[in-house]
Amino acid sequence: MKSVIPGLLSHPGPPLSLAGAFVLSFLALAVLVWWRDRRLREALQRLQRRLAEVNSLEDLSELENLAEGRPYRDAPLLPPLQELDSVIRKLVTRLREIAVDKKFLEFEMGLAEKLLLTPEILREWPQVLRDLVGKLTEFFPYFYLFLAFQQGERVEGRVFACCPDLLNHRAQIEEALKRELEKQGFLQGQTSLHLEFEDLWAERDEKREFLSAEISQICKVLTLEKHKLQGAAGLGLPSTVELTESQLLALEALLTAILNLSVSVRTLEAYTLHLEFHASRDPLTGLYNRRAFQEFLQVEMDRARRQNYSFALLFIDVDHFKLLNDAYGHVVGDQFLRHLALFLRRIFRRGDILARHGGDEFVALVPHIDCYGLPRILERLFAAFKRFSFRTPDGKEVSASLSVGAALFPEHAQTPERLLSLADRAMYRAKELGKGRWAFPSEEDLSLSEEEYGKRSLLLLEAVQKGRVVPFFQPILEISTQRIAGYEVLMRILDQEDDFLPASRFIYSAERMGLITRLEEILWEKTLKKVSQSPGDFLLFFNLSPCSLLREEFRQRLKGLLEKHRVDFRRVVVELTERESVRDFSALQRAISELKSWGLALALDDFGSGFSSYRYLKHLPVDYIKLEGEVVRSMLTEEIDRAFVAGAVTLAKLVGVSIVAEFVESEELLEELRRLGVDYAQGYHLGRPLPEL
Repeated sequence: MKSVIPGLLSHPGPPLSLAGAFVLSFLALAVLVWWRDRRLREALQRLQRRLAEVNSLEDLSELENLAEGRPYRDAPLLPPLQELDSVIRKLVTRLREIAVDKKFLEFEMGLAEKLLLTPEILREWPQVLRDLVGKLTEFFPYFYLFLAFQQGERVEGRVFACCPDLLNHRAQIEEALKRELEKQGFLQGQTSLHLEFEDLWAERDEKREFLSAEISQICKVLTLEKHKLQGAAGLGLPSTVELTESQLLALEALLTAILNLSVSVRTLEAYTLHLEFHASRDPLTGLYNRRAFQEFLQVEMDRARRQNYSFALLFIDVDHFKLLNDAYGHVVGDQFLRHLALFLRRIFRRGDILARHGGDEFVALVPHIDCYGLPRILERLFAAFKRFSFRTPDGKEVSASLSVGAALFPEHAQTPERLLSLADRAMYRAKELGKGRWAFPSEEDLSLSEEEYGKRSLLLLEAVQKGRVVPFFQPILEISTQRIAGYEVLMRILDQEDDFLPASRFIYSAERMGLITRLEEILWEKTLKKVSQSPGDFLLFFNLSPCSLLREEFRQRLKGLLEKHRVDFRRVVVELTERESVRDFSALQRAISELKSWGLALALDDFGSGFSSYRYLKHLPVDYIKLEGEVVRSMLTEEIDRAFVAGAVTLAKLVGVSIVAEFVESEELLEELRRLGVDYAQGYHLGRPLPEL
């Protein structure tokens, strides 16, 4: 325009008037305004279109150029637009500071979704983490990402390499990481750092040179005080990369999120392992618990079937543990069990499985053992256990003994429940035989199915609830006078088919189920009621377990029954059985003294069959000795048994007690007993047990 106007002014024609000059100037100004307005409108239209297209930080960079309202950065700006230019520039700068790339935002949203730790994420966490690390390379040109966790005095970390030749510079990376973690207070004192490197670049096509001397690191540290777990996450960036404030904030937020995720997963994994351990372990001893052992038993049985081998199940009980527990309390008792568990661990082989079944009972699986090798295993167990001792708080060394029941698969049972039940019953048999020994399943146990055993347990419960206990009476003959001096009261249970079950069929189950005392009480009540309605002053011999006898409430109940039915106390003889040993002998002495003070007499049952017979005879006020039936039955053919009976008669006369022979099944045997001086006889030859007197 400048070239146009001077041309017009220097035109050789006649001079323009003032009005003409004004018109020309106005037209020139109008053209200039139109041209500027057109440029401004075009710039604003482009700005509007660009604003509508803004999706990323790069789009904002182009917007900054358009904000000047001109196609070229060096073009002069009209003064009226200078203020607008300043506002737009400030807006762009602000937007650049707070804007987040659309893809980056989507990445963050995906990461936020993973903060909800689903079972799938937990199961596939290593791959999830690799995918996160790989995705992050699309937004930040970093060399590596690292994660590290500290527990105790050890730091374990993993470095995800995102640069082609990074693994060739491990030493430099480790040193750089160590400096950064020390700076953050993550590595202190003697804490050692152990790093593993994983190359994520192998599957990528991009090439980026690693400049080992130019590393800038960003690190975040997170601590979980409750779980004593500390974690750190960070990036190794090229020092030439300059991050804006918004990018730096976003990156720190991402590292925090990744670290939170990693710590959460690690904590959950540790907690899951902790739960799994305690779900299968006994909290007191650290051995496997009953539930875990049952699972091992099933697995072992399945494997033994497939591979055709046998194994043994041992049921182990500590003899007289209650004495220690009562004397020193449960704290010392628990210490004893922990000490015992450690001792048993050392005895059994590495492949054997040892568990605490409950209380003072333990169970063990011994694979690849048969009926010939099992006795040797048991002998070694008992020989080693002789060295066991436990020091009490008062300085005493306490030893212990074990009662062990052993059952074999497949010889004794084909199911886990049956095998465990047989071993359990065999353990109780070992206790009945005197404790401190082992036993195998009896013929009766092997002939009794698990279903029958369950039915028997229900029968006992029903007998207690419905009073289906029936007293049977077997006569006792006074040999010298040939008169019936009394009756032994025998317990029978009426089953669903109205058959009478003898005590030998259920007595041990009743003791294990804790029903024996109640059954004995029902027996006494029914017997005394019947006797009160019968003439005569004959004696009544009642079998009574030490377990019942030691209970004060039971003794008082018996006294009340005798008084209720007006039965002379002197007619009652209590037979003390040896089915279970007595832990507190002084308490037994006091209980018997109380019965004796009422007028009751005392008999020792099955004399000679157990180790306690002579102790009882020496320390208890015994009135009768009842000879063990098997000895009496065979005395006519076995000289040693005849000598035992003769010796027992001599002993009885010396201590001033009467002697009763059981299992008398012939007249010849009765005559021999008379010649030896036996006082009383009892057996099928003289009379079978009957429900009536």
